[in-house]
Amino acid sequence: MILSLTNEYRRIRRLRHDDVPALMAWDNDPDLFELTGKKFSVDENYQDWWASLVRDRTRLVFGIVDDIGRLIGDVELLQILWRAREAEVRISIGDKKYWNRGYGTEALMEALLAAFRILSLERVYLRVRSDNGRAIHSYRKVGFRPVARLAATGRLLGCAELQLMEMTRGRYGLG
Repeated sequence: MILSLTNEYRRIRRLRHDDVPALMAWDNDPDLFELTGKKFSVDENYQDWWASLVRDRTRLVFGIVDDIGRLIGDVELLQILWRAREAEVRISIGDKKYWNRGYGTEALMEALLAAFRILSLERVYLRVRSDNGRAIHSYRKVGFRPVARLAATGRLLGCAELQLMEMTRGRYGLG
């Protein structure tokens, strides 16, 4: 699903078709793969992925940008359950020059604002590797709280134990 944003967002923007090759290149970075798993299947081409994204009403992907608008990562709302008014969030800063500089935290806050204000969701959750202290620190700073420990599955299968964290509309200050 493609969504337009207002000018109040500084770190996220609508994902564009020409962003997809960069996302696919970052998906093959071993450091990112270890932390986030693979986003794309080996034989998937970006045209098919883009067409699938545009049609999918349960996924919304934003590009994360630096101060001059250059793409540095992505943040995705997925598994959107409209009746339950909840979604999972995933975030990745693909350009490692921007790690540990606050871009991910700021982008996540903006994605949550879009989730709660534009999409009217009530709950957003995420799964993070329990040994990924940098990410957990960022998520706590934004206001996520841990709710459970999980076994790794899906694209994180074989990794360390996962932590399930959540944020609710009321906790974000939009109650």
